Amino acid sequence: MATRSRKEALRYRKDLKTDQYDDCVFCLIEREQERIIEKADNFYVIKNKYPYSHWDLQKVTDHLMIIPKKHTDTLSDLTSDEAVEYVKLIGSYESQGYSVYSRAPVSVIKSVVHQHTHLIKTIPEESKLLVYAKKPYIRIAI
Repeated sequence: MATRSRKEALRYRKDLKTDQYDDCVFCLIEREQERIIEKADNFYVIKNKYPYSHWDLQKVTDHLMIIPKKHTDTLSDLTSDEAVEYVKLIGSYESQGYSVYSRAPVSVIKSVVHQHTHLIKTIPEESKLLVYAKKPYIRIAI
């Protein structure tokens, strides 16, 4: 379960409607040097412009993304060398405590077609989940 703060979600939806680029926003990431954390041979690791606030019911402390330098909408289009580099990048961030997530190309939730993998760092916090049924309602503290 991933969520953004209400303010971030509104800003995100507004920017989707008024996209400033005619091309793919990730293909043009070089224009936003301040967002680039790491440059590999075939990938960038970038700060997510619209980070999640919560992930798996935990507070998000950092939200990065791995994006291929070449435009592709699926991981299956990566060459063998690119795939090895990709797995090494994921492994290096996973060992730093980041969770890894990527949506399928056919996902209706995926807002940018260019393949991107989320790297999400969280800190545990007590969350309360309220589940409603017709009667009675159930309150579960997680």
